Parts: sequence; structure tokens; C-alpha cells
Amino acid sequence: MLWKHKTHQATESNTTHQEEAQVECEDVSLASMFGPFLKNYTNCLAHGQQITKMPYPINFYFPNSSLQHQATIQMSHVDLLMAANLQQTPILRFLCVVQYALSTCSLTKFPYKPIIGFKGETAHHHVSHSAEDQTHFLGEQISREPPTSCFYINNPARGVTHTGNIELCPKFNKTHVAVNMKGEQKTTLVDPYGRWREEYFMEIPDFAIRLLRMHTELTGGIAIACPANGLVCTLNFKDKPMFGGHKNVIVGKITMNNVDIATLEGMWDDIIRITDSAGTRDFFNRNTLVKNKLEQPAEVPVSAGHKVWEPLVKALTEKDYKTAQAVKDKLAVENEVRENNCHGPAFFRKEGEHWQIVNPSLCSNPVGGISSA
Repeated sequence: MLWKHKTHQATESNTTHQEEAQVECEDVSLASMFGPFLKNYTNCLAHGQQITKMPYPINFYFPNSSLQHQATIQMSHVDLLMAANLQQTPILRFLCVVQYALSTCSLTKFPYKPIIGFKGETAHHHVSHSAEDQTHFLGEQISREPPTSCFYINNPARGVTHTGNIELCPKFNKTHVAVNMKGEQKTTLVDPYGRWREEYFMEIPDFAIRLLRMHTELTGGIAIACPANGLVCTLNFKDKPMFGGHKNVIVGKITMNNVDIATLEGMWDDIIRITDSAGTRDFFNRNTLVKNKLEQPAEVPVSAGHKVWEPLVKALTEKDYKTAQAVKDKLAVENEVRENNCHGPAFFRKEGEHWQIVNPSLCSNPVGGISSA
């Protein structure tokens, strides 16, 4: 499959895209507060060791769970994906999918990290484009160790679905933490008049946490492909040099039936320009993107993460770390009970090598159909 194409660089790579709710802190306080923790763990961790179970200071938790964070990433600019099926040519539809993939490139600022959710945690959101036109998101944490989540995005009115699963595999490598993002993503476009049905496969970039330079950045190479039309976009996230250079540099190319038709170059958190037979122009500009407002259904299962984590998110947002630690400890016990009562994913099933949603209608009606899942 196309995600096997994913390449990894032995060196380190780049970036940071902050969510609006992210807690800010100054470099001086970072060094004084995080330094002792960092020194302690770098002394006791072995090279290549998995670190998902490593304790973490409460004041450096991002006020959201990893699943809720993934929902924000996937849905903030989903309009780019929804526009794909309105295009009348394969290349224009493909470019919309590439723009959406670029919009999902996102990292929290070092050293913040999302809360690792519990097995069975769910996320339910939708974006309203109009009264009759809504894009729904359904996500589920199918494993806590290693952290693995599945998600399903659906807009029946547009004939667009987007599915994926992501597994985080962080390993300690002395000077940095390498986070391998295993998984797959697939977009399906179905023309309402039956003129096309296309599948697009996209990989997920890895990222590295630079302990000495105290920042995070995307790393390696990924591919986005539509086998039906012979279109492939390869993107490489460039490492920022130790001295000089720029963060978040990306270069890539688009081929059609193995023939180069365009090149891409720029910074994924800023502007990327495309060069093809028509010349050079802006292709992607993050500065002009407007984040969608994510809404929740009126009724959600008791496993819904935004309900479970609400008191912890409130304490973290208010920087009340004493309360946050107490709430986190209490939720750890409650979530262990939830996991013990969880006999498997409620919304997703593994079929062969791939995860599939049990029933697509659950995306817009999670409570009404959960008993039959």
C-alpha cells in the first residue's frame, strides 16, 4: 500500500503549529521548570527506549486529550477537502486533497503534550457549512499503549469520506525523541452523477522533539496518491540546521503517470508555492486559513472525551496545577475502570490489516446507534 512508501531520515526535522487553547510560556521559565525534569529522564532512559509510559509534569500537559487534539487537526480546515468533489478535473481534485493534507500538519509547542486518553474514549464533532450541509467527525481511542486512534469523517451531501488510524511510537534517541506516526489515511470522493469514484491515500509525517534545541519539528518524507489517476505528490520536511536556516521548510513534487508536472516549495506553517507549466504562484497559505468552529452533538456517549476531560482541561487552562494534578489522578483511576469495562472498540472493527467504521450512520448519531455497534 502507498503508506509503505513513507521515508525516514536519520537526521532531525522541523515545526510548530499552535492551537488557540495552547498554554504559552517564556523560554526562561521553560529552561528553569523543564530543565531538571529533562536532565533526570535523559540520564535514566536508554537509547531507543519507548517512552509512552513516562511520567510527565502536570504543568506541561496540553489542555486536551490526544484524540480531541486529532479531531481539531483534522476538522479545523476540512473545507479544503470538501471542495475537492466540486472540481471537474482529476488534477484539481488532487490539488485540493494535497492542500487539505498540508493543513493537517500541526504540532504543539515544546514541551507541551496532549493527555494520553483512555481505551474507549470517543470524540464527536461536526462543522456546519449550512443547515443541510454538515461534515461529521467520529473518533475512538482503540488502544492506550501504544496510543492508537481511529477516525471517520463524512459529508454525505458532498460525497466525501475521510478515514484514518494513527499510532504514536515515540523513542528516546539521546539528543531527541523520534516519534514515528504509524497508520494510514484514505479519502474517497464519489461524484453524485456517477462520473468518478476516486480513492486517495495519504501518509502522516513523523516528528522529532529536539531536547537540546528545545523545539519540535516534522521530519521525513510522505506521499499522497490517487492510483486511479496516476497522480502522486511526494513531500519532504527539511531539517533545520543547528545554526542558521529556517524552520518548517518543505519541498515536493507532483507526478502524473511517473512524469513530473509540478514542484512545491516553501514553509508548511506559512506559504508554499507551486511551479508548473503555467508558472509559479501561491499554492497554500496558512495565514489566510480560517479555523472552523467545531460543534458537538446534543447527545453523546459517556465515553465522549470532551465530557470526561472537562474538569482537567478547565484546571490546566486556568493554570491551577495543584487542582489539575488531583483531577488527573482521580481520572486515572476512573479511566482504568472504564478500560476494564471496555470489551473492544464500540465504533470501529479491524478487518484484515485495516480499521473500518462499524456503521457510517453512527458518525452523525453516536448515541442512537451505539447499542447495536
